[in-house]
Amino acid sequence: MLNGEVPLSVLKQFFALLEATDRYCTDNQGTAEAWNSRKAEYMVESFGYLAKSGRGRLEKGQRARFRGHKTPRLESLFSSYEAHFQSVGLKPHYFYCARNPFDCWRSTKVFSWSTARNLEEFLKHYTTSFETLRHMQQTAGERVSVLKLDELIAEADPLAWYREKIFARLNLDMPEKATKRLEKLNADRKKSDAPGITADERKIIAAYPGIASLMDTLFAAH
Repeated sequence: MLNGEVPLSVLKQFFALLEATDRYCTDNQGTAEAWNSRKAEYMVESFGYLAKSGRGRLEKGQRARFRGHKTPRLESLFSSYEAHFQSVGLKPHYFYCARNPFDCWRSTKVFSWSTARNLEEFLKHYTTSFETLRHMQQTAGERVSVLKLDELIAEADPLAWYREKIFARLNLDMPEKATKRLEKLNADRKKSDAPGITADERKIIAAYPGIASLMDTLFAAH
């Protein structure tokens, strides 16, 4: 069951609330055990309340093997996710979406929600994100899956890609309802009309520290 997107700023405040509650219960005898017994349910249900699209179909939550959501730059909160979920005996699975820096910048610079004000700032965020990914992989191992969006865009059979890269990773079959939804998404997908990047931008991106290594290891086709 997926609850959809929770804004990053909201999740930061939510984890601050969890940390304050943990401290209070640790300092006040008799409350820690009761809090820990309900903390997991509180966290999972809260993600539904906080999601932009709301709580979704609640009956699905009772039989779901996994509960999930997405958040832009979620990897920046990896340590908080690990600490709070593992404090109640749970180990999250993470899907990290990766795209080559050239096309990523091409898309980023035209979106109003982008926090990167210029190419230099974008590249700093971009490379820092992949450094965090390496830390996630070292810490959580097989619980971290990297979704290469360039592969999805080039894939002749997108449904097979979703089945292999997401559903199979969780040992799940892809239900008919999900298949139909993905078919519709692929049918509705339009080619990007964002303007291309300039030769100077391409040169700056290629020369930025860490980019060459990422291109060799993740985006060799670009």
